[in-house]
Amino acid sequence: LSIIQALLVKVAKETFAISLGFIEKVVSVTQEDIRGSHNGEIFIYRGHAIPVIRVNEKLNLPRESREEQYLIIVRVGEKNFGLMVDELIGQQEIVIKPLGKSLKDVKDFVGATILGDGLVTLILDAGAMI
Repeated sequence: LSIIQALLVKVAKETFAISLGFIEKVVSVTQEDIRGSHNGEIFIYRGHAIPVIRVNEKLNLPRESREEQYLIIVRVGEKNFGLMVDELIGQQEIVIKPLGKSLKDVKDFVGATILGDGLVTLILDAGAMI
């Protein structure tokens, strides 16, 4: 078991955790801040276009119609990209528990944790979301 600092977020009605070790910045954005490109959507961050990944689409969750969403800018290796989430819950120290043999092939998650209120929360693998 490992203990990490994580950011808890909501996507649709689901709660997920993202390791703070990957997070470079969190930005509040509207749809006007996100631009289309031939490869998908981008956000201009520090003068560079970074790809935007809508977590709800990646995980086949319904899209929330919100005026404002949050772009979590993560760094994996030498690349930055943005994970679009609906809501920020807060920062918390969590214990990573393995998913087990039946879920070992699920690539978008590094494990799960149980929050203080008893909610089981999946921990997103930022590197696998690309």
